[in-house]
Amino acid sequence: MKSFEEKLNSPFYKYSKLAFDLLALNIIFILMSALSLFVLFFPGLISLHKVMNNFVNNIDEKTYRTFFQEIKRQWSFSWRVSILCWIIIIVLGVIAYVDISIIVNTNQSYLGYGSLIIVVPTFLVLTSIFVNLMLYNNYYDDDTFKVMLKKSSLITLKKKLLTFLNLIIFICFVVLLFFFPFLIPFISFSLYIYIVEAINKKAFIEIANQEKERALKPENLFLPVKVEEKK
Repeated sequence: MKSFEEKLNSPFYKYSKLAFDLLALNIIFILMSALSLFVLFFPGLISLHKVMNNFVNNIDEKTYRTFFQEIKRQWSFSWRVSILCWIIIIVLGVIAYVDISIIVNTNQSYLGYGSLIIVVPTFLVLTSIFVNLMLYNNYYDDDTFKVMLKKSSLITLKKKLLTFLNLIIFICFVVLLFFFPFLIPFISFSLYIYIVEAINKKAFIEIANQEKERALKPENLFLPVKVEEKK
C-alpha cells in the first residue's frame, strides 16, 4: 500500500488536482464577471494569469485565496487595462457592426468588407499585445503602465513565432467555444491561459532576466522606474 504522501505526489493526483482547480477557477471567474456586470472581467483575467503562472512554475500557493488577493493587489494596473480594453472593444465592435449592416442591407458591400479587412487584423494584433502584456506583467512588473504597453508591443513584434502560436491557440478556442458554447464554463478561460502561460514560460523568463540586468546598469540605477504601487 502506498503511503498518503506518495499518493499526494503521484502524477495522477497532481493532474487530477490541476484539472479540478482549472474547472473551479473557470467557474468562479465566469460567475464573478457576470455578477459584477463584467466590471471585474479584466481584473479577473489578470488574476487568472497570475494563478496559472504559479501552476506552471510550481509555486505552492493557496490557489483560490491568491486569485482574489491578486485582484486587490493589482487593482491599479487592472483598472488601466480595463478602461483601455473596453474602449478598444466598443470602438472595434461598433465599426464591425456597421460593416456587417452595410454588407447585409446595402448594395455597397465592398465598403463593409474593406473595413472588416482592417478591423479583424487590428483586433488580432491588439489581442496579441494584450496577451503579451499579461505575460510580461507576471514576470516583470517594475515598469510604468505606459512602458509595459510599449514593451509588450515590442515583444509582439520581435517574438513572431510565439505571437503566431498564441494567436492560433486563441482562434482555436474561439472557434471551439463558438460551435460548442456549453463548454464555456468548463474549458474556456482558465485552460486557455494555462496553455499560453506554459508555452511562453521560457521566453518570458529570458525577457525578465534581460530586463533585470538592464535595470542594474549604471545609467538606470537612480531612475524612478516604478511609479505605480500595486500593493
